[in-house]
Amino acid sequence: MTDRGDKDIEMKRTLLVFSALTAFMAPAIAPAVAQAQQAEARQDRGDRRTEARTQRREQRREDRQQPRTERPQPPQDPGGRRPDRREDRRDDRQDRREDRRDDRQDRREDRRPDTRPGTRPDTRQDRREDRRDDRQDRREDRRDDRGERREDRREWRGDRRDDRADRRQDRREDRFENRRDRRDYREFRRGWNRDNWRNDWNRRYGSDWWRNHHSFRSYSGVRVGFYFAPNYGYYSVPRQYWGQRWSEGDYLPSIFWRYQLTDYRTYGLGFPPQGTRWVYVDNHVYLIDDYDGYIIEVVYDFWRW
Repeated sequence: MTDRGDKDIEMKRTLLVFSALTAFMAPAIAPAVAQAQQAEARQDRGDRRTEARTQRREQRREDRQQPRTERPQPPQDPGGRRPDRREDRRDDRQDRREDRRDDRQDRREDRRPDTRPGTRPDTRQDRREDRRDDRQDRREDRRDDRGERREDRREWRGDRRDDRADRRQDRREDRFENRRDRRDYREFRRGWNRDNWRNDWNRRYGSDWWRNHHSFRSYSGVRVGFYFAPNYGYYSVPRQYWGQRWSEGDYLPSIFWRYQLTDYRTYGLGFPPQGTRWVYVDNHVYLIDDYDGYIIEVVYDFWRW
């Protein structure tokens, strides 16, 4: 009994080991089995094609031999069997052509997409349709782009016309204002003359009147790169403007507009028209337009160092 029980236990162990090995080896063997099945299927398909090709070849040979027996035989050349060899070569060439046709047909069938359920065939017709759709979309996009560019050009031309009209209107208004300003300037020059003012001022106060004037108390001499303005003191001047003179009709730089001469009555200067001012620049006095610095009148050497 003991030996029989040991044998049963050993058999059970063997079965368990075999089951475990089978459970572990089955996943590893499955790909190999699948490949073997596929290779076997391909081999079977190749064998069937070969067999069908052989059958077609024999059938063609029988078809060619059948009318040959019915046709009258040409006279044989006693010198040899050359016509038979020619016929054999023709048959061989015809067989090879047929074989090539069959091979091409088989390859076409192999290249055909898989139409089984669950697969999506990618046919040439679908690709042609996709290309046609793409070309149509590109054409429509180009048409849209051309239409948008035309609209942009029209809007741009319209904007330019509006800008030109605005500029013309601005120039008309500027010319009108300039004409009105020139009338005021002419009236100022008719009422005030700088030569008469200088002669009258020097006769009454002399040419060195400024030396004892309270506005010049901080003056200590000429400084390079600086100008002196009464009641303002010294101020720095850019290099390109230092020592420069401007004439009537020029435009005075805006850096000098702030040094305004407010007590023009004290010096006997003419009353500045509306929108103008007297300003100090070095030892000169300019009457300028408040808007753009246009020089209307200038008195050089208002005081002499």
